[in-house]
Amino acid sequence: MLRFDHMPSDFHPIFLFLGDAADLAALASVLRSFAERGRKVSVAEGIPGSRSRSNLTLVPADDEFGMRDVGGSFEWRLNAWQAERIAERIDLLTPKEHKSGSDLIEVGSDGEIPVKISRGEFTDDFLVTKL
Repeated sequence: MLRFDHMPSDFHPIFLFLGDAADLAALASVLRSFAERGRKVSVAEGIPGSRSRSNLTLVPADDEFGMRDVGGSFEWRLNAWQAERIAERIDLLTPKEHKSGSDLIEVGSDGEIPVKISRGEFTDDFLVTKL
């Protein structure tokens, strides 16, 4: 199950994605689909069974790129080229021989929230709300 959420901090906030190889491959697939279609897409709707306390939408952009907090919801503002390159970087985390790994994604836009994509570095219950 792909898990994702904003990790607020006064100094180094990040947006964190956690999952196994299949989960990360699903995220890469959603990014590729977004790049092809060029339309807004909810990550939670694009990856059934994913879990998050934050609403995250991929949004086509031609300026002010990157992950943005928009009134408590989040928009990952990307153009098609950026979405494809991020998907390629995620693919590097999915081979069977890799048990763990991560990548920190930033597109170089002022004010963006860095995005960390991680495989096998956190327990399976991290970011999952206990009931």
